Amino acid sequence: MPGLSPVKPGIGLFAKPPVPGRVKTRLTPPLSPEEAADLYRAFLEDLAAMLEADPAWDWLVYSTDPRGQETAWGAGAPRPRAWREQRGEDLGARMEAALGELLDEGRPAALLLGSDHPTVGAGRIREALDALGGADVVFGPTTDGGYDLVGLSRPAPGLFHEVPWSTPRVLVATLDRAEALGLRPALLSPWYDVDTPADLVFLRRHLRALERVDPAVCPRTRACLGRLPAGPAGDAS
Repeated sequence: MPGLSPVKPGIGLFAKPPVPGRVKTRLTPPLSPEEAADLYRAFLEDLAAMLEADPAWDWLVYSTDPRGQETAWGAGAPRPRAWREQRGEDLGARMEAALGELLDEGRPAALLLGSDHPTVGAGRIREALDALGGADVVFGPTTDGGYDLVGLSRPAPGLFHEVPWSTPRVLVATLDRAEALGLRPALLSPWYDVDTPADLVFLRRHLRALERVDPAVCPRTRACLGRLPAGPAGDAS
């Protein structure tokens, strides 16, 4: 596995170990804790494969438990350039620390990607990095009012201060902070999270549509969904 290159942009995948009862809890029910953890593991493995396929960047995992994350990582999944710890008292502090760490390494850009969005493709990552050529900060909006990725071309201390996490105001509040700090923002087109049973229904339908264009899209997530029971969230119709 190649080492880190400070001349490349750094992509940090924010993650947790796929422990039943600690991940994707809003999907339980209808899923069991074990099924939800298996699905989250599949999300991570598909995102890892997507990130590994493009040599234009270094990708790393920022985890709440790096050792546990590495131990639970799928045997056949691509492995990151490094396993790093999320450091900080809240999500905003952890994001600021990770972005600052990547930029302090002399990289031209740093980007954080969430792990609740298995269908995010490399094109969205490239679009975000391209946007940073003319902006200080880029956001990938999601339909629930948050964002699936955020990137910086220079340090921005305080960007995530007092952001109301887990509310529909996350993106708006962060944009307000960016404006207050004098940062030039860029926005990508909206995407979606997979947090709720309704999101799971949408994911199944979206993957069926994507398969018509790319039969190899998100193979681990599709395989995991195929093992889940039919029902309101399964949407097997």
